[in-house]
Amino acid sequence: MKNTLIAWLFCLPFASCTSSVTQMDLSGQWTVCLDSTDVGMDASFGGKLFDTSITLPGTTDEAHLGTKCTLKPALEKPQLLHLTRAYSYVDPAWYSREIQVPSDWEEKDCILHLERVLWDTQVWIDGQKVEGHEESLTTPHEYDLTPYIQPGKKQVLTVRVDNRKRYDMSVNDLAHAYTDATQVKWNGILGDMYIKAVEKTRIESLQLYPDVASRTVKAVVSVYNSSSQTAPVNLSLQVKGKDDSKSYASVEAQAEAVKGYSTVELTCQLGDNAPLWDEFNPYLYDASVELVSGKSTSLTTETFGLRDIRHEENKLVLNDKPIFLRGTLECCIFPLTGTPPTDEASWEKLYASAREYGMNHLRFHSWCPPEAAFNVADEMGFYVQVELPVWSVTLGKDFATVEFLRAEAKRISKEYGNNYSS
Repeated sequence: MKNTLIAWLFCLPFASCTSSVTQMDLSGQWTVCLDSTDVGMDASFGGKLFDTSITLPGTTDEAHLGTKCTLKPALEKPQLLHLTRAYSYVDPAWYSREIQVPSDWEEKDCILHLERVLWDTQVWIDGQKVEGHEESLTTPHEYDLTPYIQPGKKQVLTVRVDNRKRYDMSVNDLAHAYTDATQVKWNGILGDMYIKAVEKTRIESLQLYPDVASRTVKAVVSVYNSSSQTAPVNLSLQVKGKDDSKSYASVEAQAEAVKGYSTVELTCQLGDNAPLWDEFNPYLYDASVELVSGKSTSLTTETFGLRDIRHEENKLVLNDKPIFLRGTLECCIFPLTGTPPTDEASWEKLYASAREYGMNHLRFHSWCPPEAAFNVADEMGFYVQVELPVWSVTLGKDFATVEFLRAEAKRISKEYGNNYSS
């Protein structure tokens, strides 16, 4: 249940702060078992270690697991129509490894983070099913492992990834979020993967709403309290230039965090001369919020730009100046891997190449790229348009598909909404 907290705001110098969040990297060697007959649930694969090894982040394609391609090189339709996977696999796969979280995480909550997965995941600790499942094609999959983790003890973490089609969101599977035309229907885990230790009372998310006319930014802070007791909290917001560290504003708030989710809002005045963001001057700010509750501290930083975009009849207007979008499609075309890159260097190269051709804009057709693509676009002043994973001629006929797409829209907005290149 969400509760809105009424906070007392006042301007104060911002104290230095440190984060209590620590994390354990999960990249490296895992074991894997392909489950093409879908017997793993009944056979209790959760909690088992398997004979075949795989490196994660990565895919079964890269590990040469699955059905090997038998097509011969030729200028014929099957070879030219779309990408052909060297090793194809579209069924559940189970990934397991041993973990041991530090013993000093005893008083923390433990959150599993998997940056990008195609399509459905479920998680086990020592054979015990973790509550819930995730199915986003566009945002990280996260699980609360707290009830299942025993700090200081070796345990087995198992992730079941099922890349079979779940919703009818695309004609002939052409939507680029789930297709073999450009990106392939890979099975695996990409990007950051870790377990993080967080405070019982913490910042769950930070959403920023800058306003050019008033030169302000409103911070909407989602506070989560996993304990059963209401906790008094002090929140501090500081806004600085991302590159020049120039201080623009700081405010503080006091509130009560009840059990579950609560929301507190803080608004900062940035000053009449606060720089705006556009392709010629992509000035960025860092907004840092620190939450102190008793002896625990939670810190979150998000980057944003100050810009206003609207239309005037047939013109797009950015910060009161007309802009012209010169762009092209980006259809998740990465043929060497069949997967989108999650590192910033790859996206810097892509945007720089587009800019060399005079472009200032990319449309991500029927898919949404990872976080690195947004961060680099913000920094380079490159306009991007992201889309839901849909390319359908029957949209609206299947209720489950519509609900999935609505949920995806909310997830995209929450995860990437502070990026002002989009």
